[in-house]
Amino acid sequence: MDKQKVLLVEDEPSLTAMYQAVFRETPYELLVAKDAKSGFELAESELPKLILLDIIIPREEGKIVEFNKRVGFELLTRLKKSSQSKNIPVIVLTNLDSPEDRAKAAKLGSVQYLIKANFLPKEVVDQVSKILKKK
Repeated sequence: MDKQKVLLVEDEPSLTAMYQAVFRETPYELLVAKDAKSGFELAESELPKLILLDIIIPREEGKIVEFNKRVGFELLTRLKKSSQSKNIPVIVLTNLDSPEDRAKAAKLGSVQYLIKANFLPKEVVDQVSKILKKK
């Protein structure tokens, strides 16, 4: 049986490596994008079953991360407007813990908002499984 694809949009290499290691032991194939542009392209071409999305990411490869810009929200908006990706559940996975950011993520269509520091990668996989079982 083919593994279900999960897309991680995350620019921090050490976190990406941790998630890759944990996902290897699951029924999911983890795809990784390091920026919003490649995240959108992978979502459209691979049609993952779920997307894990950081909020503080660069727009495209080689660009600096602007901490005052919530580029992940721009990507979430694009994903939800696209006929290809609008029905893919998105979990926001970030360290931004403000009520405003949580509210914005929900308004834009995320199914869950997880604070990275509060969840081990294995626990994130558990959340992915719960959401995909509901579908």
